[in-house]
Amino acid sequence: MQRAIQKPSSDMITAHQADPTEDLRRERSQASFPSRELAALMAGGEAQLKLRERIADAVRADPVFSKKGKYFMERADLYRTTLEKYLALPRLATAIDPNDPITVGKIIRELIDEPGGLDLHLGMFIPTIQGQGDEEQRKHWLPMCTKLQIVGTYAQTELGHGTYIRGLETTATYDAEKEQFIIHSPTLTATKWWPGGMGKTSTHAVVMARLITHGRDRGPHAFVVQIRRNEDHQTMPGVTAGDIGPKMGYNAVDNGFLRFDHVRVPRRAMLMRYSKVDPDGTFHPPPVAKASYGTMVFVRSDIVMNAALYMKKAVTIAMRYNLVRRQSNPGGEKASGGVGQKGLELQVIDYQHSQRSLFPILARAFAFHCTSDFMRRMYFRYEKVSTRKGDFSALPELHATSSGLKAYCSWATKDAIELCRLCCGGHGFMMLAGFGTTFGNYAPNATYEGDNNVLCLQTARYLLKVARAVAKAAARGGNVPPEEGAQGTSAYILEGGGGLEPGCQLGKSVGLRDTEAALGAFAHAARRQILAAASRAGTLSADAAMSRDMVAWIKAAKAHCAYVVLLNFVDAVAESKPRVSSATAAVMDRLVSLHALATMDDNMGDFLEDGHVSADQAAAIRAEVAVLLAELRPDAAALVDSFALDDYFLNSALGSHDGDVYRRLYDEVQSAPFNASHVPPGYADLLHSRLIKGAGRSRL
Repeated sequence: MQRAIQKPSSDMITAHQADPTEDLRRERSQASFPSRELAALMAGGEAQLKLRERIADAVRADPVFSKKGKYFMERADLYRTTLEKYLALPRLATAIDPNDPITVGKIIRELIDEPGGLDLHLGMFIPTIQGQGDEEQRKHWLPMCTKLQIVGTYAQTELGHGTYIRGLETTATYDAEKEQFIIHSPTLTATKWWPGGMGKTSTHAVVMARLITHGRDRGPHAFVVQIRRNEDHQTMPGVTAGDIGPKMGYNAVDNGFLRFDHVRVPRRAMLMRYSKVDPDGTFHPPPVAKASYGTMVFVRSDIVMNAALYMKKAVTIAMRYNLVRRQSNPGGEKASGGVGQKGLELQVIDYQHSQRSLFPILARAFAFHCTSDFMRRMYFRYEKVSTRKGDFSALPELHATSSGLKAYCSWATKDAIELCRLCCGGHGFMMLAGFGTTFGNYAPNATYEGDNNVLCLQTARYLLKVARAVAKAAARGGNVPPEEGAQGTSAYILEGGGGLEPGCQLGKSVGLRDTEAALGAFAHAARRQILAAASRAGTLSADAAMSRDMVAWIKAAKAHCAYVVLLNFVDAVAESKPRVSSATAAVMDRLVSLHALATMDDNMGDFLEDGHVSADQAAAIRAEVAVLLAELRPDAAALVDSFALDDYFLNSALGSHDGDVYRRLYDEVQSAPFNASHVPPGYADLLHSRLIKGAGRSRL
């Protein structure tokens, strides 16, 4: 059949345009630092960078992993092709490195960049059994999980309850006579709703249900329940399950619903690493009330790590497109910080507004990368101590930090993806640009694993505890005991005995790019809000304090997280400087300064409110941001190159490494199913009779 669209006979470039691939080559040649050096630093070393490149080459060469036509697929095809990739993953990972297929597999999953029906099996079902199952349960379940002899999901959220876990309605009532739990959905709102993989894929689920023994409600606990038969994939007796339908994104995932009608499971279906139920129904609570939070904290920590990746993805696509897209002002003067060429339209990135939109996102992506490293180390340090020594003392800070950073980073990344799309004009709205699926698949991060506002309040409760300990210590003229908080990321609250230091020194006694002074300003903004809210709370309970002053506490938690992100960025750059050239160190310093000053500029009210920053300083900060934009402009291409994101991962016509934007856009649409024929759907029934009457009547 003849294609609906034919390729043009020539590819002429207009007088005011340029070859986009040449534009990008020129941009890379003018960089002030070696991008490969920074890329190796970001990857964890040259060997790791080469490993990632080797894996990407292997993935691109394997037909099963092809992404061709992905943006034109119906949901069933998208589900199937994504599942095929996940099932082929172990084979490819083992072929690449038989000694470490797990590490390789994680990188392949990242490159696939499409959540699918096995996502919760890998990301929640297995980690929950690992974290909350006792040794016997782990030995029983995990081999079947890794061999995909069973496929699991994590069923917590219900129609009527999400973040508020204590409100879950599904029950697990213990029958001591038969040594079984009866899993039941007593109401419509008790229906499990949203878990990925539950709609079609899973045979089993970790079900969060209210444990009832001897007539007493012991709160939510985890149970492994079979929901479909392995033989024919039909639902088990008493189980009703299905798919909840299309979403705004995430459509390769079969998010589902699940109901139980008095389904019986054995006593050992309850995961018993911490809480236990004896055969006679005797309940043994966990040694630490929140010991079972480990899996939840792990997932939230993982979301912080992913925030950096998807902010990098969005800004890489937008930056490369803004570097090759030319717009207006042919033959005119170059824009601020630009490298305009006489007779050509300006590159969009040469407009200061584009720089002010994209460069702070670029800097924040580096900041989030450093924060994700911190979050990973913090979690695994806790896991090591809690597992080997039974020491859960670090859990409160870890829980508070992972909750707040999950909210702060996912909010910022979601917004950054959309801003990057807007910076790409009309072409950014095409699926081929990559922003649509990236936003649709990433946006749920702001909701799942805890609504972000609620998570900010979890952080705020911890900050209230610290603030009260500081006030108590100040009243008695002593120090705050370490066990009462004010350590690690919250130690800054102790500075000055809980008081507030005088005005910001940025631009006064020190330069505007002084990182210690910037940290001091961020710490002051957070400390002031925390102490003020704590003072208003008086002797109220934490619940009452959060309820009465909720907006202020959410804002204080955000300010705390902003400080933590900057602190980790500053520390990571300082630690890495001895390992890189002076040129790379210099560009990293500029990124730190831009992140700090642009964040202050965007939230200046928090710094001006009590006079800590003066109006003159605010103006100077804004002016210095403009100077930094101009300084970073020559390094724009090299900086996004240092993220080392493969074209296979980006899957974007606008963000490809070679910059050949327009050729890719044109070529991709040639194979779109909608272009298979000039005749549209419904033509015979809806249009033909009308159009035939007008045949041959067109006249000038």
